[in-house]
Amino acid sequence: MNNLKTVVVTGGAGVIGSHLVDYLLKIGYRVIAIDNLSSGDRKNLPANDNLHFFHMDVCDKETRKIYESFQPSILFHLAAHYANELSIQEPEINLDINTKGTLVQLEIARRLGIKRFVYASTSCVYAPLSQAMKEEHEIIPHTPYGISKLAGEYYCNFYSKMYDLPVTILRYFNSYGPREGFNEYRGVVPRFIENAIKGLPIIVTGNGNEKRDFTFVKDTVRGTVLSAHMDEGKNQVFNIGTGKATTIRQLAETIKNVTKSSSPIVFSDRREWDETIEREANIEKAKQLLGYAPKYDLEQGIKETVDWYETS
Repeated sequence: MNNLKTVVVTGGAGVIGSHLVDYLLKIGYRVIAIDNLSSGDRKNLPANDNLHFFHMDVCDKETRKIYESFQPSILFHLAAHYANELSIQEPEINLDINTKGTLVQLEIARRLGIKRFVYASTSCVYAPLSQAMKEEHEIIPHTPYGISKLAGEYYCNFYSKMYDLPVTILRYFNSYGPREGFNEYRGVVPRFIENAIKGLPIIVTGNGNEKRDFTFVKDTVRGTVLSAHMDEGKNQVFNIGTGKATTIRQLAETIKNVTKSSSPIVFSDRREWDETIEREANIEKAKQLLGYAPKYDLEQGIKETVDWYETS
């Protein structure tokens, strides 16, 4: 093997994971991508001599043998059973992948002396709040997805304190972008884009005034890499968002404008499980400690995402 630094990306064939893989390859890393392809797609990953893909589950302790042969310095743990609504339908699977899978990977990282364990958590761990959420804000997840991801955070904290494993916890806010498939459990952005392209009604659940912090995937990835490389990111929790909230109605209008769609915007009842009316990131900590600054506004991100859907 050559002298390239090596990293692991679990969930490497997923939306955020595959963009992270692209970025790491671009800056000169050898990348080990682990994915069971339950929601990821092997086609999301490029052909590259410095990329080694393994079709494996993060709960599989045999992943340790892979890591031992490549000696990675950083483990980016992004693999997850995705989506709040799906977690309600499949809570045991959600617990197994999101919590047990994280514990398995932490234990491997400890035994191999990984230099940094980066854990992708979620803004869904926060209690509802009508102002920008800071990292110290109250934690009250209200779905199995949020609960399982928060349990992963607690395990990260335990391994940091008990075994001195350097960890970084990232709470992603509504990341979106190319490669996210059209299905009922995916984010609101691909659902709106699909209907806009097909000329179908864009269905908003609620009154459209609900707010989210939509973060383009390339900004999510930059924040992730910054947190892993900087000493200031060690044993810290960071929000990774834009610091700007967008209403769901504004999102729908932006997608209509970008796609030049005549689709009507239709409103339906809010989902029973969704207790969050507003979710906006306070990103001052990431700005000050990491130098993180999102580069994409909503229209730029939507344009790049729509281009991908229209050409892929």
